[in-house]
Formats: sequence, C-alpha cells, structure tokens
Amino acid sequence: MKKLIFSIIMAIILTSIAPYSTIFAAQINGSDVMVIGDSYFAMSGEIVRALEREARNAGVLGANDRFRDYTVSGSTLANNGIPSQYKNGINSGKVKYVIMDGGGNDCLQGWTPPPYNENTPFIKNATDAVTNLLRDMKNDGVVKVFYLFYPNPNADLNGLKGKLDALRPIMQATVANAAIKPETYFFDIRPAWDGHLSEYTLPDGIHPTTAGSIATAQAMWAEMQKVNFFGTSTPAIKYGDYNNDGSIDALDFSAFKIYLMNPERTYTEVLDLNGDKNVDAIDFAIMKQYLLGIISNLPSK
Repeated sequence: MKKLIFSIIMAIILTSIAPYSTIFAAQINGSDVMVIGDSYFAMSGEIVRALEREARNAGVLGANDRFRDYTVSGSTLANNGIPSQYKNGINSGKVKYVIMDGGGNDCLQGWTPPPYNENTPFIKNATDAVTNLLRDMKNDGVVKVFYLFYPNPNADLNGLKGKLDALRPIMQATVANAAIKPETYFFDIRPAWDGHLSEYTLPDGIHPTTAGSIATAQAMWAEMQKVNFFGTSTPAIKYGDYNNDGSIDALDFSAFKIYLMNPERTYTEVLDLNGDKNVDAIDFAIMKQYLLGIISNLPSK
C-alpha cells in the first residue's frame, strides 16, 4: 500500500514537473531550412548530410528529417545562378533559415588582372547579386542566413586564391551592411582547415574530401550553436527550481524530498546544488540553507 501511495504521489508531481530534457527540447522542421550554393556543397553532398547529422545528434532535427537542398555545381551568384536556386525553393514553400555559400565560380568568370577592389567586375557582380538576394529573402520572411565562405584552395589555381582573398572581406562587408536583409552570419571556414589542406582537399585543389566535408560541417555547427542560429539553445538552468515555475520555494523543497525517496530516481541536474554530478542529501541540505537565507546563491560549492 505504501508503495502504491508513493507511486501515485510521484505520478502527480511528474505530471506537473516536466523533465528538463523535455522542457527545453526544441526542434526545427527540415522544411524550414534551405541550402543553396555551388559545388562546394553540391558535388558530394557530404557537408549537408554531415550538418544534418550534427543537428539530429543535438536533438534539433528529427531523426528522419532533412534540409531542403537546392545546391547545384557550377553555380554563380551573378547571372541568376544561386539566386535562381532560392527562387525555385521559395516557390515550393516558405523557409525560415537559409544556409549558403557562393562567389567561388564568380571568381572564375573571365580573367581580370590584380589588383582587385569592390568595382572589379567579378566582385561587383557577386556582391550586387547577394545584396538583391538578401533583400528578397527578407521580403519573403526568411529569419536567418548562414553564409559559408570557402577555405583556401590547395595551390593558387591560376589566381583563384588571390581572387578569393580579395572577394572575402568585400563580401563579408556587403553581407553585414546590406540595408534590408535577414539576420545574417558570415562564416570564414579557413581556421578549421588550417594545417589540413592536403587531408581535406581533393586532388582538384578545391573541393573537400570526406574528412574535409565532416570538418566543415562540424565547424559550421559549432558556430551555429555559438550564435544560436536555429534559436534552439537550452536556457541556463535555474538550480533548485525543480517545478520550473521561475521561483525556488517550498514547493521545490517538498518535491525534492519526494525525489530523494524514490529508489529509481535518475540524475537531475537542476537539483545538483553542489555540482558534484550526484543528487543526494547534501544537495537537499543546501536547498534548506538557501530557503532559510543562510546561503544566497545556487549552486553552492
């Protein structure tokens, strides 16, 4: 009978106190994410798939969900290349997030001797296209854009490295200063590739190997988490607030006592008030001290 009463009490409490893993679980719909760009994304598709895996492992993307990938090898920003991918995608349904690259193929259009500046044709055409594209995205309700810019090629490749070096800061400034645009993040992938060019680059000197694709996706995901790109970051834990009502009081204290009585209890970080990765009578005593005003902060070492 005592066991039955205990089970009933625990059931009542647990219906009003959701586990923190579910309170803060936040997922996006894959259909809300559009990927556009050139062969850096499109040739093998490994970067997009690896990025999806990162999102799934973090609980942000459903197990069987996918991003909307419209990338096409050889696409430029100018001449309605990558912008046409976006238009085709948006015609099939609205999106909240766009992940993109672009500009590499623009650097290969024609031959222009250095030095380069914002008025050099391949730079101006690419940045004008991005400005217009971001304006369209804003008008279409896109919330955020993540713009990946390339690693260094493995060799100069007939001046490509110099052109990318010239385009990179101008494109970054363009993305930052566009008057009408979604919240846009420009991400320079070069630091993640430093010291790994031979390992991460295919023999063509440009496209990523499997290892390069995975490293790129991991670096992108780390940056996305850092800037809370998908708006799914877990809020900071308010230690002691077991019922998640915004305050630490007698209700939490009573629930804590019942929690400790449960022989099948699992670790709950919000009650780990001394940060030793274990919830026990010491943490219970700390909560009591907090409620009595003996200590003023949680967690307490």
